[in-house]
Amino acid sequence: MGVLVCAVGAAGAASVGASTPARARVQGLICEHALDPPARAVSITAVMLPLRGTRRMQMRFQLQRKANGAAAYASVRGGDLGRWKSPADPTLGQRPGDVWKFRKPIVGLSAPAAYRFRVSFRWLGARGRVLGRVVRLSGVCFQPELRPDLLVQSITVESVPGRPQVNRYVAVIRNAGASASGPFEILFTPGGALPVQTVPVSDMAAHSKRTYGFNGPVCSDAAATTVTVDPEDKVDDFKRSNNSLTAVCPGG
Repeated sequence: MGVLVCAVGAAGAASVGASTPARARVQGLICEHALDPPARAVSITAVMLPLRGTRRMQMRFQLQRKANGAAAYASVRGGDLGRWKSPADPTLGQRPGDVWKFRKPIVGLSAPAAYRFRVSFRWLGARGRVLGRVVRLSGVCFQPELRPDLLVQSITVESVPGRPQVNRYVAVIRNAGASASGPFEILFTPGGALPVQTVPVSDMAAHSKRTYGFNGPVCSDAAATTVTVDPEDKVDDFKRSNNSLTAVCPGG
């Protein structure tokens, strides 16, 4: 797991409503990368000082996510995101020297994606009157997908000289992910009622590929022949939709 620490000041500030002095900031963005999705995290510290006449200070945290290839950020929902928070001490902010610091962590981030915090601050005076508002944006935490991604890239159907009732099925197996796979099996399921074949694989490095060949019946569109990687789900594969591929017969 890697930890990226960034200092974030008032950059990205956006004033809303009444003009507010620079008495609110976000800082200390921490971006924690992990192979296991529940351990991926991002956190920020928001700091708020009172304005003259403040009776109550409030913050609101929004987490914004931009998936790979997306044009814009979208708000992440859940927990207390988007809700106004007040200090545990209801009198905090009523004294000129008061400082409210609040650390906000979010865990279980999906990847690959970029994340940032949008933190809203507001100062309330007597009878709940809004004295000022301001919005700060944090720096960006990019979460890479670190898990392996096993897939069947292609299957080539070849004739076998001297054996007209047999075809050779050559499968290209890839690990398109960022980490090694560990042990798994490759399952060859020939068309018809013939028995399946399995090949054990001890490990496959990140961003590598290998070729495996299987003998089976002559390819027929009426009886599909497939190759599947990791049929028993031994690998923490982040994208299982590409783990199986059906052979396309020559001329089909």
